[in-house]
Amino acid sequence: MASASEVTASADMADPADRALAALGPGRDAAARRRHADNLAGLLRAMAAHGRERDDPVRTVPALLGDRWSSLVMNLLAGGMLRHGELRRLIGAVSSEGGISQRMLTLKLRLLERDGLVARGITAETPPRVEYALTALGAEAHAHYLALLRWTEAATPAIRAARAAFDAGNGPGPRAG
Repeated sequence: MASASEVTASADMADPADRALAALGPGRDAAARRRHADNLAGLLRAMAAHGRERDDPVRTVPALLGDRWSSLVMNLLAGGMLRHGELRRLIGAVSSEGGISQRMLTLKLRLLERDGLVARGITAETPPRVEYALTALGAEAHAHYLALLRWTEAATPAIRAARAAFDAGNGPGPRAG
């Protein structure tokens, strides 16, 4: 019989797809296992090519674009350059959450700037003003975000129906963050 350390070493050397497939229950038929194996193989190839680390853009940028403040900032900047105070007032005027703190807005702008989606500019005036605008990369990301938003708008009746059916059988569901 193999020792615990031999089993662990063997599992560590196993193919990642095999390790992941081992997480499937034993009751899966061959066709279902094959679908999962193909899906996992594609996922693992994509992760190997584009990153699986916590800070890799393939993980962080979709999360950033999906948070309530960053998407709103990008939507507002799609209209053109804005100053920090203007952004903050506009967010307060249009957001269902109410206003955004200066600290949170600064944090979101810095994250968007770090990923190359927003540019920060300082005017040569006295006193200097800080302005923000979407970069070309930010405008491209915004276009993809709008496509997802349009899909969500079209799918809203189906999503509401699914939520109502879920809530009827399970009580009110969790609210998205």
